Amino acid sequence: MEDVKPTIENNGDRKYFAMIPYYIVNHSTAYEQSLYLVMKRIASEEGTCWASPATLAKIMGVSPNTVRKYREKLAQRGWIKKIGKRGKTKPTNEYEIVDLWELNARFYSKKESSAGEQLKRKFNDCVKKMQFVSLETSADGNKEETDKKNYYKERSNFKIIDNRFGLMNFTPKSYEEERCWEIARYLGEKDMRFILSALKKYGFHAIERAYNDIKERRPGSIENKGAYFNKLLERSS
Repeated sequence: MEDVKPTIENNGDRKYFAMIPYYIVNHSTAYEQSLYLVMKRIASEEGTCWASPATLAKIMGVSPNTVRKYREKLAQRGWIKKIGKRGKTKPTNEYEIVDLWELNARFYSKKESSAGEQLKRKFNDCVKKMQFVSLETSADGNKEETDKKNYYKERSNFKIIDNRFGLMNFTPKSYEEERCWEIARYLGEKDMRFILSALKKYGFHAIERAYNDIKERRPGSIENKGAYFNKLLERSS
């Protein structure tokens, strides 16, 4: 599969269409796919979509509440981005359709050198031997500060193995890794090594529970998302 955005000649037979990456189809529910396609069709290639939930619901054959629910899910995934409001009488949210072609190409690229495979095996062996720092107690009584110190101390134990684990260079190999990539972005991680090791140690469901717990917190109530995320994982074990 080519790692470039497909192009279609602009002739009379090829009009009135929208191009959708395979990544969308293979990593979303039917409702998410339908809503993304409708919003993409309205926005076209370079525009935006500010259709109301009622309008989108009528096109999809669902309720406005269903549109609101899955529009929020698309925004959380980073596939659409709210940029403001449009309209004078009844202003509605305006969304930009995020360009996902680079992510699509990276995900489906299977080209890996034998040297890269060896480095990956070394990384997996390193993860198995790694010991995590407990964040449950604090010697100086300042638990939040201790959480931060331990959080960064854990990351200092990692050695650079392969720059493909950098957040923008990482290529997910499964839905779980793709989901962890999204969570790492939300947490402000610079690479994938810590969250991949957490995935091996605690499992995917623990990762999801910790992430959902953070998302439900009041904005601004968590000073360091990464440290708090790590603490939730420790408590789940």
